[in-house]
Amino acid sequence: MVISYKTHTKLSEVYFLLGLSIYTIGQFLIFIYFNDLDALHAQEPIDFAHWCMLIGVLLLIPQTANFPKTKLNLVGTPILILGIGLIIGMCVIDFIFWSIKLPEQKNELAVHLTNTPAIWIPFMSFSGKIFTFGLLISSFGYYKISMTGTVMVLLGTLIVYMPYGWDNVPGYMLLTVGFYLNFNKLKN
Repeated sequence: MVISYKTHTKLSEVYFLLGLSIYTIGQFLIFIYFNDLDALHAQEPIDFAHWCMLIGVLLLIPQTANFPKTKLNLVGTPILILGIGLIIGMCVIDFIFWSIKLPEQKNELAVHLTNTPAIWIPFMSFSGKIFTFGLLISSFGYYKISMTGTVMVLLGTLIVYMPYGWDNVPGYMLLTVGFYLNFNKLKN
């Protein structure tokens, strides 16, 4: 039996992997500041963490039209696109928090947003969960040709869903490697 690697990757797949990698860097920066929101909001000259997350999810968009055409992806792709939109909204909210330097104003905005469920719940509470679930469902389209990659995306998703905070970085790293394997599947 001869095993060879696929030697070409579509540009949209390269953007997707680059996007997941940049998004993971943003998650890492969030982790660094996890217990110190003042330090997170004091990043200069820009909010590097959320810019990485924003650029990362934007780079995923071209691949959403190129996932395998399966029944699961008829559901997975819209969920992923919704998740991307929610992450963009979350980043915008966090840019606003970052831009406010007076603690009283920041606290007033936080109270207002947390008391506005139509904003807080989708963008701040569920955006990451929907985004990651969309990635998982989209990965299932590769299951028959890349079981290992799909299982890695599943494991990465389970790790991201853990409630600890530090788990996002290794979870998204596994997701990225899983999609790399999906895109560059082994051929027999």
